[in-house]
Amino acid sequence: MRNCLKVLPLALASLPSFAAELSQQDLGATGALVSSCAGMASGSFPVEGSLFDWQPGLSNCNAAMTTTPGQQLTASGAYTQAAPSVQASSHGSATYGSVGMYAHFRANASAGFAAAESTAGWTDTWTLIPADPAQIGQNAVVSFSVHLDGVLDGLPIGNSYTRIGSQVWLNNAPVAGQAFRAQGQGQGGFPFHQVIAQDVAFSVTVALGTPFELGVFSRASAGTAGAGPNWFSEASSDFASTLTWQGISGVTLGGNAISYSLTSQSGTDWTVASAPVPEPSMALLLSGGLLALALRRRA
Repeated sequence: MRNCLKVLPLALASLPSFAAELSQQDLGATGALVSSCAGMASGSFPVEGSLFDWQPGLSNCNAAMTTTPGQQLTASGAYTQAAPSVQASSHGSATYGSVGMYAHFRANASAGFAAAESTAGWTDTWTLIPADPAQIGQNAVVSFSVHLDGVLDGLPIGNSYTRIGSQVWLNNAPVAGQAFRAQGQGQGGFPFHQVIAQDVAFSVTVALGTPFELGVFSRASAGTAGAGPNWFSEASSDFASTLTWQGISGVTLGGNAISYSLTSQSGTDWTVASAPVPEPSMALLLSGGLLALALRRRA
């Protein structure tokens, strides 16, 4: 029995923690999170990694975070109301280096800004040690990329939006100019459809030899683009598989490549690409109420 009591705290420490909604600010020096919500929003677009703009008491959110590399998180959110009609759902998955996000809604615009969104990402504390000790303390540029793979769809009815965005964070602040965003609208008679399958390059400036927190946070969202008229809108943002870290492409000092070594608080090797997070299983789709939507989309 004594041996069991000694092991139990270690086992509990590796389990993910859960909350209604999470943001980058909820993570410490290292961690991964997923936060999936649906409901009524104000119509703005907060920076990826921040909390969404939900109206108080008019949303359903579930989230999870972990500091254990390799541990996969999932979270789903759903919101419905009868009149004016709103049906919205989202699902997300995350682990260090790879996330998946899905959002879908169908609603009468007279209800207001109905929306669904899934936010996911990770942060870790890095230290870059140059091979030349004389370079310690100097500012270097770290270049890296992620692979983004998904589909934006807006039906040709009403007025909807569908959106994907990714934002780099450095030392608890979003980095200006280091974001990728794509968005479109489905409107009366005009559908929107965009397939995204590409590597997206980013870079940040850091001090060599000094620890820094680096994170990538993304959000898939879909919702009503204009509130008020008595029409139905429908859209989805399907990035369930996925956004994946592609590794460091280089570290430069004064425009010249340098040799370096990297350590991270999580123990993750960020110099190489991460494995993609698996797509949701059939059981998970059923539990989240997404199977019918997935089959409808594929049909």
